[in-house]
Amino acid sequence: VFCMRFLFHFVLLLITSLIYTHLAGQNFDAGFTLGLTATQVDGDSHGGYNKAGPLAGIWVERKLTGFWYGRLELRYAQKGSYKKSSPEAATFYRIRLHYFEVPVLVGYKFSSGFQVNGGLSIGYLSKAEEMNELGSFPEDDLNAFKKYEFAGLLGLDYIYNERWSLGAYFSYSILPIRPHKGNITYRLNKGQYNRVLELVVRYRL
Repeated sequence: VFCMRFLFHFVLLLITSLIYTHLAGQNFDAGFTLGLTATQVDGDSHGGYNKAGPLAGIWVERKLTGFWYGRLELRYAQKGSYKKSSPEAATFYRIRLHYFEVPVLVGYKFSSGFQVNGGLSIGYLSKAEEMNELGSFPEDDLNAFKKYEFAGLLGLDYIYNERWSLGAYFSYSILPIRPHKGNITYRLNKGQYNRVLELVVRYRL
């Protein structure tokens, strides 16, 4: 309850900031993000970026110095894993993880119109779903997912015009999102991790 209340107030604050920075100017920019994720969960024994999901958010950006800038974003991103059944194997598996995230990025603008961004993101897991051909997994398995995710984020944007830009990003969990069953570890592998490719479109107000 506390986390949802915090997210609600944070959304209101960020929306207010979007309006204020748009009206006030002074090296601030703001806008909206819409995109698609292609994800997998490392450690679930199902490889490949087979799980697609939506991504949407709002952002505030400020010039730091020269061609450097900082960006703060609030967004929803669906992550997880997917393995569909086939004529050879009737097995089916899917994880859906619904995150509200706050990425904090630092970027550099090139004169060619490209931008390189990198930073960290903290995500709150609002809902987890896991199922196979036999049905949904028990709550004990779902409760093992950690409520917070800390991830690294790296990406490249191309400024199409003064309003629109296109971006491609890669993110990976810094800490496990869920331990292996029995808390088994394999050297540096402490559990399961989100691996995410993102394709996004940004609109600047």
